[in-house]
Amino acid sequence: MVKICSLVIGNDYRRGLSKALDSKRNYAKQNKYTYIEGDETFWDRERPISWSKIVFLTDVLSKSEENELIFWSDADVYMTNMNLRLEDHVFPLLPKSKDLLLSIDACGHINAGNFVIRNTTWARDFLKRVYEQTDVLYHIWWDTAAVIKLLEENPSDLDKTEITNEHKKFNAYIQGLPNEPLWTEGDLLVHFAGIYDIEKMNNYMNQIDQGKVPRKSIF
Repeated sequence: MVKICSLVIGNDYRRGLSKALDSKRNYAKQNKYTYIEGDETFWDRERPISWSKIVFLTDVLSKSEENELIFWSDADVYMTNMNLRLEDHVFPLLPKSKDLLLSIDACGHINAGNFVIRNTTWARDFLKRVYEQTDVLYHIWWDTAAVIKLLEENPSDLDKTEITNEHKKFNAYIQGLPNEPLWTEGDLLVHFAGIYDIEKMNNYMNQIDQGKVPRKSIF
């Protein structure tokens, strides 16, 4: 069984990103995956909202089979190629000896907006420890900062993690560093990282539907 998970909290945010969320549902349905969408049930109101995805993902793993692969995808991600299957396009990037697949994004940073995690004892413990990194609670990258911190401090965690620069495979952007490949038609998805205006995201999604390739340079 293949599971795709995402978290969305707040009715306004849910309505605003309905097009992106529907794209995940449709992608999962076409490819016979299970789509699980977390909601306010998993909201830790004492932390920035992004941290709640760790709570939700921990719950998903607790109810999944051992060694099952889970594809995490943030709410601000639009699936753009329904015919690219995770088993063929993404999962092969994760070696059997490792349990977490992350990408270095088009801006040159590790990004946890889209990733693959294997349900293992190490993975469940890693998520627990990510949540315990309260010294980076209000870092601008939130839980991603905790992930990076653990990978930098613990060689054993890094050994279980595959970090690829093939971000276009499963974490394509429309903005990035010069010469970095950005989203183009045919890619699996587009992640609107760094674009916090929902109206702009919907405009970009509409452009994509019209066969246009949006670009937003920030450098």
